[in-house]
Amino acid sequence: MNKIFGPSGLLAEKLDAYEYRPEQGQMDEAVTRAFNQERFLVVEAGTGTGKTLAYLIPAVLSGKRVIISTGTKTLQEQLFFRDIPFIREKLGFSFKASFMKGRGNYLCRRRFRLFSRQPMLRAVEEIAHFQFLKNWAGRTRTGDRAELAELPEDLEVWKEVCAFSETCLGQGCEFFERCFITRMRQAAAGSDVIIVNHHLFFADLAVRQKGYGEVLPRYEAVIFDEAHQLEEIATQYFGMSVSNFRFEELARDIRREMAAARMKDEALNRISAAILDGQEHFFNFYRGGESRFRLQAERLQGKIKEAVLKLTEELTFVFAHIAGMKEPPEGIRALSRRAEELKKEFLEILNPSETRLVYWGEARGRGIFLHASPVDVSPELKEHLYSRVKTIVFTSATISARGSFCFFKERIGLDGPLHEATDELMLNSSFDMAKQALLYLPKNLPDPNQPSFVKQAALEIGMILEKTQGRAFLLFTSVKNMEEAYRLLKDRLPFTCFLQGERPKSTLIQDFKEDVHSVLFATASFWEGVDVQGEALSCVIVDRLPFSWPSEPIMEARLEKIASSGGSPFWDYQVPAAIILLKQGLGRLIRTRRDRGLLAILDPRLMTKSYGKAFLESLPPCPVVNDRQAIGQFFSSLI
Repeated sequence: MNKIFGPSGLLAEKLDAYEYRPEQGQMDEAVTRAFNQERFLVVEAGTGTGKTLAYLIPAVLSGKRVIISTGTKTLQEQLFFRDIPFIREKLGFSFKASFMKGRGNYLCRRRFRLFSRQPMLRAVEEIAHFQFLKNWAGRTRTGDRAELAELPEDLEVWKEVCAFSETCLGQGCEFFERCFITRMRQAAAGSDVIIVNHHLFFADLAVRQKGYGEVLPRYEAVIFDEAHQLEEIATQYFGMSVSNFRFEELARDIRREMAAARMKDEALNRISAAILDGQEHFFNFYRGGESRFRLQAERLQGKIKEAVLKLTEELTFVFAHIAGMKEPPEGIRALSRRAEELKKEFLEILNPSETRLVYWGEARGRGIFLHASPVDVSPELKEHLYSRVKTIVFTSATISARGSFCFFKERIGLDGPLHEATDELMLNSSFDMAKQALLYLPKNLPDPNQPSFVKQAALEIGMILEKTQGRAFLLFTSVKNMEEAYRLLKDRLPFTCFLQGERPKSTLIQDFKEDVHSVLFATASFWEGVDVQGEALSCVIVDRLPFSWPSEPIMEARLEKIASSGGSPFWDYQVPAAIILLKQGLGRLIRTRRDRGLLAILDPRLMTKSYGKAFLESLPPCPVVNDRQAIGQFFSSLI
């Protein structure tokens, strides 16, 4: 591998601006060893290490079929459209690679035809959007939603025509051979390297777990990039979820399938209307309260229980009625399977009995979602993944807390017998953080839980931005704090202020890059996966330590489990989880060797609480200052 990554290796020969990074070679050797010895490997590779090529080249040379799973579609696309062609064309390696995204990213030809016959458009602008979509559907070769950059990201019509698994007829569909999902899977079946994202990977594991077949072709090794996300994403797929939307879609599709089959069945027509009415009545019990809540068995009584019984009777009628038909069309038969599955999951969620699951609900816009989620995903990972794959690499720029992988390994089941079968490697960033970054911790701000905090923090932010001339990400731990700070600062700052949610994320990032002195107010989704290089991002300010709310249902259940086992919920979970998230947020700043910038954390608990030391030990090794004058001196030295 030194012939590839060494100072005079193949990369140095093929890249004009190649910079030798010892950390990249160390990671490459560790990944190669994991493939050769069939072991698991956990690697923290700081920003600038060059970890993508350090795992991609060993994967290509391994001779095995390898799944590479990423946390974001952005990284997935970078791997497939930039790094894979580079390895093929510049380095001369011969291999087949494919790119797979989740079903919801692709057009379903059958659903599109059904919708086109009776399009239900809610607003005038949707008419133009649908016409654009219709023209595209006639010429696209991939069916990939990413080709529709001209249309809004939250396009309502797309939900009606994309390839949902519930509506898929499989080989019974007349479009099966021309299906975009079929073609994607065929390409993957003949590939050596398959690039997916975590959502698709765990959707495949969940399908296998339930015995419904598989989404991905068989593989021999897996590389998880951005592996710090695994617990949360696995939690989504190893549980169950029902919503008012699933009931509405079933009722609507009953009528569509009947129209497509030219059937007249008054009983099904009546039950379609009854399902719409029944779900509205049931889900209204959960509107207007908390946005997230635990489902308690004692509350599922009286009128709620009556509404549940009525809805389940209606679902029973659907699959029983269709079962009594003589040779129903495949689209109608699929409705029976959907109704039966929906009834099963609906009743399981509303009869909370398994201690390994937390039963909870959430209100998002018009939707009410009810979930049964595993408190601990490690048993599922051990049974359905680790037991059948001999080589797995877990990597991220932020996967450790306090210099240890213990938290990460425990949460995803790499403890116990797997501890000895898992190698570890911790690599610092290849950047010179001592020269490229400055950490500012102001002294006199109130505790973040005090009512005066946001107002005082806004004043501090204003004075910091005066020193940095804008060019900043302001990362908040809550929408409430973000919006209040924006209200206090937008008219006082002499810089363009962008607010998360006002425009699509990609548009905001592009506008921020182009307006060099602008300021972006943001929350959770901007803490990771955002790459802004150069002068435009010279400052990252975090309002408070990103502790998860202990009352959030899944978090509450996890903390209860740790406490019942004799552990410390705060030190064993909340602190390490917050450290990893804080490192992600601060990691937005230094993206290249040329970047210079300020990190500012406005939470005084870093200096006043015992756990503050744990955070400081985990942050980048850069100078720490408490005097705002040092900020001006730092930026003056860069001119």
